[in-house]
Amino acid sequence: MPEISRYAVVEKGAELADDVRVGPFAYVGPKVTIGPGCIIENNVSITGKTELGPKNHVFPMAVIGAPDPQSPSAVGQVVLGEANDIREQVTIYAGQDEPTRIGRDNLIMIGCQIGPSAQVGDHGIFANCTHINAGAVIEDYVRTSAFPVIESGVRVGAYTFVAGYACIDRSAPPFAMVQGFPYRVRGVNTHNLQRCGFTDEDIARLKRVFRELFDGSGSTPNAEVLQRLAAAREGNAHVRRLLESLRAAGSDS
Repeated sequence: MPEISRYAVVEKGAELADDVRVGPFAYVGPKVTIGPGCIIENNVSITGKTELGPKNHVFPMAVIGAPDPQSPSAVGQVVLGEANDIREQVTIYAGQDEPTRIGRDNLIMIGCQIGPSAQVGDHGIFANCTHINAGAVIEDYVRTSAFPVIESGVRVGAYTFVAGYACIDRSAPPFAMVQGFPYRVRGVNTHNLQRCGFTDEDIARLKRVFRELFDGSGSTPNAEVLQRLAAAREGNAHVRRLLESLRAAGSDS
């Protein structure tokens, strides 16, 4: 049987795995499903049609499944994968037409907000007060420093680092370090790539391509260089991914 504090409220209809722990003054709504190994600390609210996969840890004062501010009376959906740490005072808003989705093995730190229908991948680390707006897409292994804003509908590419107070107002490429308001590409996120097992050869090739594409300006890629590199049948899989991402972002703008 789940271990539920006598001071918690778990509504009829909620489905909790046998080993779930729910702390005092927590609230679990009637359409919530919580998988095995989850820990729900004190003063947490989980509402809406929310699904938590196994081994998620939700810390005090977090809210998961908050209604979309644009449709406060509608019941939206949040789908959480496995082994995420949702720290204190995080708010995750429920999506309406598209569920808000968070993958696995993410650390979402104090005060972060994730907007309705945002899509967050796996293995991310989001520092305090990262604000991800509605419909944004965050790919795998993204890292942020504190207080950045990811605007609605934009995409942040995999392995990218977003500096503190940056504003991602258009899609950001993978493998990059981005900074500023509006943001500028400052180079390759070397440290993260090394930690994730990229070879020295892969990193060196990405650095050469970044220098060609951004030419020190750090704003948008040089269109002629991008076209030339895209036509050159690049052999490095990571560089191909970078070029495909940049071309897709250009076609969307």
